[in-house]
Amino acid sequence: MTPPLAIRPATAGDLDAVEAVERHAFPEGEAFSRRQLRYLLEHAQGACYVACRNGEVVGYIALLTRRTARNLRIYSVAVDPAARGCGAGQALLDAAIALARQLGLHEATLEVNVTNDPALRLYARNGFRSGKLLRGYYHDGADALRMSLRIAGEPRE
Repeated sequence: MTPPLAIRPATAGDLDAVEAVERHAFPEGEAFSRRQLRYLLEHAQGACYVACRNGEVVGYIALLTRRTARNLRIYSVAVDPAARGCGAGQALLDAAIALARQLGLHEATLEVNVTNDPALRLYARNGFRSGKLLRGYYHDGADALRMSLRIAGEPRE
């Protein structure tokens, strides 16, 4: 039986664990630097959540908002490859959608590598619609697909 997952807001104290997840989840050159991760955890306007199993961080999601915007940007999602299949990605995405609803936002948006089939399936299963193809979006020249999800609920005032 797989141990249960817990989703909680990330703290500055999670930096080492989030960085380890990032290094395991993405190839060299694609992963965020420690400095970028620290900014997302401590200073970015939005929220970060971590997925924990047995008290260990196995994934994270970084979400960005702007005071004047009506959308939530899912900036980064990563799950340690050793923990994939345990529902961490879905749980993190659920937390993001719940936050968007709580804030009264109209839409959640993201960009995903067109070759990341597991992520594309996860987003499609959750109602995200494909949008613009972004050629050469990633620094290695890989293309991205912009996706969006309409959020139901009351708009914020």
